[in-house]
Amino acid sequence: MSILEDYKWARRLKLCNKVLGMICTLLTVVGINLLSMRHFYRFDFQKKHNFALETFSLNTLALLKTPVEIFLFYGYAPKESTPFLIDDLRHLLKEYRHAAPHHIKIKFIDILQQPRMADELSLKFGTMTSNSIVIASGKQFRIIPAADLYEFKNGVASGFCGERIISNEILKLSNCDAKKVLLSTGHGEIDWESIHPINGSSSAQKLLEQNGYLVEKTKLIKTISEKNAKLIIIGGAQTKFTEDEIQILRAFLQRDGRILVLLAPPKSCGLEDLFFDWGILADDMLIFNGDDAALTLSGESIVDNFGEHKIMQPMRSMKLSALLGLSQPVRPDIGSAATKYHRLTPLLASGEKTFAKLDYLQRKLKYNPHEDLMGPVPLATLSEAMLDENTASPHGKLLVVGNVSFVNNNQFCVLGNKILFNAMVTWLLDDADFTSDGIKTRAKESHKINLSKSEFMGIAKHLLFMPLLFLLLGWLIAYVRRNF
Repeated sequence: MSILEDYKWARRLKLCNKVLGMICTLLTVVGINLLSMRHFYRFDFQKKHNFALETFSLNTLALLKTPVEIFLFYGYAPKESTPFLIDDLRHLLKEYRHAAPHHIKIKFIDILQQPRMADELSLKFGTMTSNSIVIASGKQFRIIPAADLYEFKNGVASGFCGERIISNEILKLSNCDAKKVLLSTGHGEIDWESIHPINGSSSAQKLLEQNGYLVEKTKLIKTISEKNAKLIIIGGAQTKFTEDEIQILRAFLQRDGRILVLLAPPKSCGLEDLFFDWGILADDMLIFNGDDAALTLSGESIVDNFGEHKIMQPMRSMKLSALLGLSQPVRPDIGSAATKYHRLTPLLASGEKTFAKLDYLQRKLKYNPHEDLMGPVPLATLSEAMLDENTASPHGKLLVVGNVSFVNNNQFCVLGNKILFNAMVTWLLDDADFTSDGIKTRAKESHKINLSKSEFMGIAKHLLFMPLLFLLLGWLIAYVRRNF
């Protein structure tokens, strides 16, 4: 009898065959997983490719050398937030993570279910609310309200531009050529390095540095020629500027510079002629609240009257207010010839029951209709140079605010002051740098099904017909098999 006819050896061969089959199956599974780890491909079967990243975004992520963290703060509130905002952002942010898994980290934080983590990050990044995004890289970060990622028409989201904004902010954080912010000194300005609660503003300077800007103090004794110097901040000057310094500021604006002036009333900084050239009127008046309900116990006023401008979008979308101290009116000079070549936009305004007092040194502060201004009174005005009525000119921007105390250390993190200052500086510096024109705005589609009761019952009958038919057919087959 041959060895192949022996049952013992036949059983051994069958066992070896089974073992080899199991080993081959295991090696196949391991090999497929190793290939998937090294060669990962994702396919987009959507017809409109709504969430596939554009080439600009992919190139931006390829240039990243340092990790970037993206925090999405959300919490559904029926009156204040819409679930589709979070759903769209979840899909988009996951695409960023898939495109650069080693450099992009995504964290979704529900402020209702994770309050401790939300509070810790709020202390790190400042005021946070539901439906907002923080993009952080090292010590730098940017805050974006989720509503700003959409275009709205008649109160309804019509387009999603989230990829353009997020990719643009990531590129700015990773850009090594940081822009320089010059802080004016020599006129009794606020001390940006001091930690004093009233006379210091170290918190505001820290925010500028976190945003990736190079902060440097300067005296206007010579022409500013730095390559990256885009913004000059004059914060609370107590003495007047000389004519030579004003000419330096004029030349800086002419070469596409931006200036942010924070006034410290009732002190005058002597820049009225520069303001007049740009169509801004800073009246020698003080704004009082009277019996306005927005007056706080310490005398500051709560401002929530914001103009229609991109700078004010974070304040409006996040429904924040600003806390300002003693302020003076800063309004467009309607009768000035500068209005022909400058676009003037009031950004902040006092309450309806406030008034600007001309003779503010008198003991009894009463409204005088012949010389005082009745509220709402503009508190901040932006002037942009224009070639004509619709075309911007590369000759700078000037923003004047009638108050400086909102950047003091004791008020900077109160209400929306930090967000307000950050929005002003960010827009002034980054408005001209639109680097992601190639990313399209995706149309937002919404579908709503309205059914009457009769239509709903008709659909229900059709849906129930097939299960009942199969049940009847099964019973008929069982009956036939048992009886025939």
